[in-house]
Amino acid sequence: MQKFRQSFLPFTDNGPGEGRNLALEYIDLVERGVLAAQYVASWQIRPENAVLLVPAYTFLMTNQPVKVQFWLDAGSRAWIERIYQPLTHPYVLRRDWPEDQVWADEDEVRSQREALARLVLGLARRCRQRIYLAYSELNEQGYEQQGPLLQSVQRILRQEGGGRE
Repeated sequence: MQKFRQSFLPFTDNGPGEGRNLALEYIDLVERGVLAAQYVASWQIRPENAVLLVPAYTFLMTNQPVKVQFWLDAGSRAWIERIYQPLTHPYVLRRDWPEDQVWADEDEVRSQREALARLVLGLARRCRQRIYLAYSELNEQGYEQQGPLLQSVQRILRQEGGGRE
């Protein structure tokens, strides 16, 4: 509740927060599931020499820098695929999405690339020393893995290597 109240302080000087009962609004948001009822302070997250094994987006939500990151299964398409949500599509249901526009394959590919770029940038910004990519040539079905993350890294390495020759 204290963090919630502090977030409204800039707006309370004769602004939008004036006259609101913040305690009731906080309880309402918790009951509707918009806010979590528990708050974990950054000092409670983990000891200094701990290993944190979580999905990439979960790690980003902790907003904590680390010395070393290991990106597992870098050849997988899972790095760009979002959960199939036909009834709650995150782009089509946006307020600024044109009503008459149909979500097409090129829209999906573009959004996947943009999401991967944001994910990689966010992860890299939270790493202080090194990033290790781990991948297997074959996936669990025995097919060769050439996911977009691995392809992008290989393209960058070819460009870097080409400039040194």
